[in-house]
Amino acid sequence: MEKLKTAEKILQGATRLFAQHGYDGTIMDELAEQCAVNKASIYYHHKDKETLYEHCLAALFTPIADTVITAVAEETEPLQKLRTHIQTFAHASAANPYFSAILMREMAAGGTNLPVVAREQMQRILASLKQTLAAGEDAHVFKKTEPLIIHFMIIGTINLFVATLPLRKALAEEEGRSSLKISNINPVGEQLAQTIIHSLLRERDIA
Repeated sequence: MEKLKTAEKILQGATRLFAQHGYDGTIMDELAEQCAVNKASIYYHHKDKETLYEHCLAALFTPIADTVITAVAEETEPLQKLRTHIQTFAHASAANPYFSAILMREMAAGGTNLPVVAREQMQRILASLKQTLAAGEDAHVFKKTEPLIIHFMIIGTINLFVATLPLRKALAEEEGRSSLKISNINPVGEQLAQTIIHSLLRERDIA
């Protein structure tokens, strides 16, 4: 039981530091100090820093991919599948802000340190989106489109919104613009879904 607590404490502490400082900026000595453990304990649970990073990202990325794919599978109509895909990803990302911070860092760095397991989970999300868009095209609901562009629109918008919340709050205080402090993901997910769906609908289906 104590081993489990220590392992979880290390994983949570490491995830926080990776989100704050990135892979290269995270120091094992600092992690050991923050978790009140020695470095030997860290390496007992995780072979090395690379393995620790892989474990952290697996714990972050896999539940989000599972949540999106499960929610989409419960819908039957392509339009609702796409709406659910976008809104579920938005909610899951907002509930796990370290996910957005780490993903934004990795995207900016060209995915230099992104583990295979994290790439696989993002590919699962993209594969689900491809199926939804293909179903919409087959049903003559959606125009033909490039799924990767839609994928980037979703993850880029949502993760930028989540990751920039601290900055936007600081700017709001300096400039007195309360609109910058918006943190509720619901209207963001809804507006993004509406915008993307409207762009994909065949002209005869646009109200």
